Amino acid sequence: MLKKPKLFLDMDNTLVDTLPILTASTEQAAKMGLEKPDQIPDIFRHLKPLPGALDSVKILSKYYDLYILSTAPWFNASSWSNKIEWLNEYFGTDEESPFYKRVIMTHDKGLARAEGGILIDDRPYHGAAKWDDEVSGTAWVQFDYNEKMNWMAENGLMHLLIQTAQIFKAQNVSEREALIQASHAMDLSFHGSLEHFEKANWE
Repeated sequence: MLKKPKLFLDMDNTLVDTLPILTASTEQAAKMGLEKPDQIPDIFRHLKPLPGALDSVKILSKYYDLYILSTAPWFNASSWSNKIEWLNEYFGTDEESPFYKRVIMTHDKGLARAEGGILIDDRPYHGAAKWDDEVSGTAWVQFDYNEKMNWMAENGLMHLLIQTAQIFKAQNVSEREALIQASHAMDLSFHGSLEHFEKANWE
C-alpha cells in the first residue's frame, strides 16, 4: 500500500469551537480568582465541534495519516484529559478512530516536525509557525485566516488538502512541495501575515 502524507490537526479553533466560550468566560474566571478563562476546570470538556469539522476529518482520513497536535493550559490539569475525552466522544475510543493513539500534547509544536507533514492550526503560537519550514519539508496552514480556509468553504481548504494528497501520491514529493503546487494551482496562500495577527484580549 502506498504511503499516505501526514496531516497534523490542532484542536482549539480548528476542530473545536473554543475561543468564543473562553472569551465569554473571562468574568467567571476572575470571580474564581484565575488569571485566564482557559484555567477554569473542565471548560474544555463540553465544547462543540466547528461546522464541518467532523465530516472533514472523515474524508481526510482516506487521504492522510492523521494526528492531533495540540497544546493544553499548563495550570489546568483537567484540560489535558478533557481533550482526550472530547476526541473519544466524537471519533471513538478504538482503532477505528483516525486519532487512536495519534495524539501529541506539547507546548512546542515545532518539535513534532521530525518526520515532515502539514500542520493545520489557527494560531502561530506554541511553535505552529515553525512548521512553515523549507528545510524540513513541512508546512503550516493557518485555519480560518480568510473565508477560504475553513471546513465549509467551497473550493477552499478541503479542496486544497485533497489536491495536495493527490499530488503527493502521484509525484513522490514532500508534503510541503505538494501543498505548494496545489496552492499555486488554486491561487491560495497557506497563512496570513504574522505581523497583523491579533490575540484575544485575555491571551
